[in-house]
Amino acid sequence: VSTQSTGDIKEATDIPDMDFGLFAGSTDAYVKVKLDGAKIAKTSIVKDSTCPIWNQKFCTFINHLGDKLSIEVIDDDIGKNDCVGTYEMDFREFVESGGEFEGPVQLMLDGEERGQLEIGLRWEPYCHEGKNDCNRKVPGCYFPMRENCRVTLYQDAEHWAQPEHEGIITAAGESYIPPGAWREMYNVITNATKFIYITGWSVYTEITLVRGEDADPRTLGEILKEKADEGCSVFVMIWDEYDDMIPSLVGTHDTATAEYFEDTRVCVKRCARGHADGGTSGDALTRLIYSHHQKSIICDNPSVNEDDERLRVVAFVGGLDLTNGRYDTPQHTIFSTLLDKHADPDFYQNCVTVRAEAGPRQPWHDIHSFVEGKVALDVRRNFEERWVAEDDGSNELVYIDESEYNLEDGYEGEDSWNVQFLRSITSQSCQFSYLERARKLKTERSEKIEDTIHSGYIHQIRRAQNYIFIENQYFLGSAHVWEESDHIPKKATNLIAIELVRNIIEAIKQGTHHSVYCIIPMYPEGIPHSMAVQEILYWQTATMSMMYKYVAKAIEEAGLDDHPTDHLGFYCIGVRGDEIPEGLAEPETDVEINLREKNRFPIYVHSKMLIADDEYIIVGSANINQRSMSGRRDTEMAVGCYQPNFLCQDGEVPSGDVAAFRKSLWVEHMGELCEEFNNPGSLECMRKVNEIARSNWEKFVADEFDLEDPMQGHLLPYPIDVAQDGTVSSLEGFENFPDTEAPVLGAKSAVLLEKLTT
Repeated sequence: VSTQSTGDIKEATDIPDMDFGLFAGSTDAYVKVKLDGAKIAKTSIVKDSTCPIWNQKFCTFINHLGDKLSIEVIDDDIGKNDCVGTYEMDFREFVESGGEFEGPVQLMLDGEERGQLEIGLRWEPYCHEGKNDCNRKVPGCYFPMRENCRVTLYQDAEHWAQPEHEGIITAAGESYIPPGAWREMYNVITNATKFIYITGWSVYTEITLVRGEDADPRTLGEILKEKADEGCSVFVMIWDEYDDMIPSLVGTHDTATAEYFEDTRVCVKRCARGHADGGTSGDALTRLIYSHHQKSIICDNPSVNEDDERLRVVAFVGGLDLTNGRYDTPQHTIFSTLLDKHADPDFYQNCVTVRAEAGPRQPWHDIHSFVEGKVALDVRRNFEERWVAEDDGSNELVYIDESEYNLEDGYEGEDSWNVQFLRSITSQSCQFSYLERARKLKTERSEKIEDTIHSGYIHQIRRAQNYIFIENQYFLGSAHVWEESDHIPKKATNLIAIELVRNIIEAIKQGTHHSVYCIIPMYPEGIPHSMAVQEILYWQTATMSMMYKYVAKAIEEAGLDDHPTDHLGFYCIGVRGDEIPEGLAEPETDVEINLREKNRFPIYVHSKMLIADDEYIIVGSANINQRSMSGRRDTEMAVGCYQPNFLCQDGEVPSGDVAAFRKSLWVEHMGELCEEFNNPGSLECMRKVNEIARSNWEKFVADEFDLEDPMQGHLLPYPIDVAQDGTVSSLEGFENFPDTEAPVLGAKSAVLLEKLTT
């Protein structure tokens, strides 16, 4: 069942009193709605009442296999939640009978009547024809779609024009010149005069933003202190990892950053994520598990209109943290830059143990964006709502008004953008300031929840006509439709994987072709045979296996000769054959010796991006896992963007700036622009991409590497074997990842919390 369902949970009457004892109150009731065991909605808690009134609405995407819809009233107690009563219905019968119901239902438990619940349910069917709907606005969002904006898209921290970019044309009809993210961040920060607001999972004061011949040797910390001394209000919010209490687990530098800015005019706030599942904010374990993962810079800058002396607000949003190890170029060197651009303190390697003076470094691929126009005010509002929720009132934010700022800043023209700001966040982490908009958000237990990034992904996947291209650090979810197993995580139920599959199946049934390309890291960051990494790989394998089996079944039922990988492709990227600079330390350990000899390493994919049909792009901080998509776990942000004059028409992909950016990414990944790349939704393009990836894999894993016959870009097939029936197994001879002892398919841990790895 692929649909959208809305409902009202109104009130219950005559439910039993579940609290006993001298100091007991009455039932503390909330309602949970499940479809085939997977939660699709939950209400707030009404304290001490046997006739609780919620009057809460919910609207949720559905893509489930099950028939049983259950609505359960639960008593919230310390340490134990007791079922008060349940109402169950056959969801398919509900749909077939018209899909609408309103009225009281009888709650039951073990054959006993347990009161009544007043509800309303409505099913809204999903149809293939809806893909032609011109409405690209994500429904139910806190922030509206903003028109007449500008968007700049970045791949990696630094980039420049290359011969392979010839032939890529922008929406303005000009040759595409890739911009450099950190260089432009540097320009915007140094041009700010009133305020600089930064959010980060990690902000490291010792990095330099501009490197090379025109390098500025000043560190980020020095630049921010100088701007603050000039009178600019510099506010920085970073995730509090608690590395002042225990050794750092992920190296965010939060303590060092806070200490660096002590006794300066830069105001730093270390923000703990707090408990996301109803416990106290002092729960140290939860503070370690969940994070503030947003990455943004918001500043004032001069107007682009010389006749307007007012300032404007601009913002960066994406996956790049301002921290060590993130500076990289599309060449993704592993040895040749260790004596200059990637020397300490910016040497970074978190997957193997090697010395900074010997290498290799961990190459880094990322996606970021710069937005101008009204959407930048929404990014600023996110900062303000988070700051107010954390602040004690001692640090006032900068007030902006129309006399000093152009708050209607718009960019009309053929190449303008419409942009919508999306989030994963709860009222525990921000103080929602638009009360009317906040009323539309979910309320679960005691929290308001915004999960509009997940909604954005689902909405755009359902609209896609030709293809989806994803780059993401993780890829797992839709566990409610995995194969039966003893190890299915109950709460990893984001719908992205199953929605991608549904697009492919729908196209096969209609005799057309729909391509899905997913680029992920070869393995998650960390020692690849470690318990946490192996468990994430286990979930990822289960997700892939589910997807390929559904695609294989659709191919078989249609009587096609296609292979599942003709429709769905998983890839990673790697580099081999870097120059060894003179003066680099000789390798000493077995690991260093082997990696120097093989001269190869996976490129770490940290991107969080979706492109649909070359017309719509989502860029942000959110991974494709439950942590990022839930809304209740990690705090995330993203922008969904498209150009209204460059849309997919009658199945033809447009040729605007989204297409130009996608082609630039493919130049980086595959070393050239092929004719097939102009139609990424075609079977011919899918097979061409697979051909390039397989050729690169043979060169990447070969015992000897021929510098005269290098890899064509960096793209590799993800190292799994996909059978005709969709069965996923390890490649023969590569049960472990190259140069590791880590199984490709992963392994379930017996001790880790599923919430940590999903």
